[in-house]
Amino acid sequence: MIEIRDLAFGYEGGPTVLSDVDLTVDSGSVFALMGPNGAGKTTLLKLVAGLLDPDAGRIETDGVVGFAPENPDDALFAESVADEVAFFPRNRGLDVTDRVEAALADMGVAHLRDRVPQTLAAGEKRRVSLAAVLSGDPAVVALDEPTSGIDGRHLRALGDRLAAIDRTVVVATHDADFARQWADRVAIVSDGTVARTGPVEATLGDPTFDFEAVGIRPPGPVAFARERGWETAPLTAAEAADRLDEEGL
Repeated sequence: MIEIRDLAFGYEGGPTVLSDVDLTVDSGSVFALMGPNGAGKTTLLKLVAGLLDPDAGRIETDGVVGFAPENPDDALFAESVADEVAFFPRNRGLDVTDRVEAALADMGVAHLRDRVPQTLAAGEKRRVSLAAVLSGDPAVVALDEPTSGIDGRHLRALGDRLAAIDRTVVVATHDADFARQWADRVAIVSDGTVARTGPVEATLGDPTFDFEAVGIRPPGPVAFARERGWETAPLTAAEAADRLDEEGL
């Protein structure tokens, strides 16, 4: 569980970035923070991770938060993947061998254990950075723009892995299709506050919601539904095809 109440934050010498933020994230869920660049979602994620201190309000979590930055290169420093993944559990005094093996397996990167992290492909780096977070056994996994720079195959692999891990996951992302497919709930951050929050399908699957007004590109199926005047968006391509067949198209 993550509880955020009356949160406010501004960088020193700058304007207020977040104000009056209230959010609840259920334990074990995947929660998406969405919004345009500059909306404050990355700042909010860093506050949850304890990398920044709020100016006002409070944040409570179930325990340790592990943070993976948008650019994995910002966090990768070891000479091998195995050493990279060992860093967090070693610092927490955990069983390094067991934690490393479990995290490598969870992220599907055990075959990369002896590789130099900086030489990996973008999707592989992303999964290694996640393994390096999971190895520390955090209660909460905080991911900043995890889909940035990776292709469709790695996107699905990433989503599969997130769905399988037994953790609370908070994802800051601009990718509405990814969030709609993999998240349980979503909060849309706009102009430094939460403009809307709710179950992912009720929020991101709503063709009547003005995504553009809060700087978000609507999911592909929602745009498709809008063009045809449908009140609900299809969940799959097969569902869209069935609806078109029913309309004789």
